[in-house]
Amino acid sequence: MKKRHMLITSLVSLLLVSGLAACKHGRHYGGFDEFDQQAVVNRVASKLDLTGSQKTELQDIVGEFAAKAKALRADRQTRLQELADLVRQETIDPEIVDAKITEKFDRLRELAELAADRLIAFHATLTPEQREKLAAHIEDHAAGSSCFRD
Repeated sequence: MKKRHMLITSLVSLLLVSGLAACKHGRHYGGFDEFDQQAVVNRVASKLDLTGSQKTELQDIVGEFAAKAKALRADRQTRLQELADLVRQETIDPEIVDAKITEKFDRLRELAELAADRLIAFHATLTPEQREKLAAHIEDHAAGSSCFRD
């Protein structure tokens, strides 16, 4: 049960961070630079009326998350070339495919665990009013409203 709870928390945290990042107008597909990070922090701080210390904590989380994601993407070209080489083969070994999938899940799990740990700590700093605003935003998002309609 604890493992399932951790997985759900990790996925929700990852989706929350990804969702908040995606809500920024004009996001760059080439990377998540300092401008993008600051835009996410400013948007969340504005929506939740964060205090200075909460905003600083969020900046640390976003920066750490972006650095980790960048580190995990460092060998992207190599992995894509390996995939292209694999596809060119006459037959594909299922064990190699399973290994590649496991490798990808391990990288995503590492990122999700970081997000979960940091966001759980950040959640503890929120006031009940801020938590309610965040919950309402999540409910609106689940109901199909777009963050671009703000």
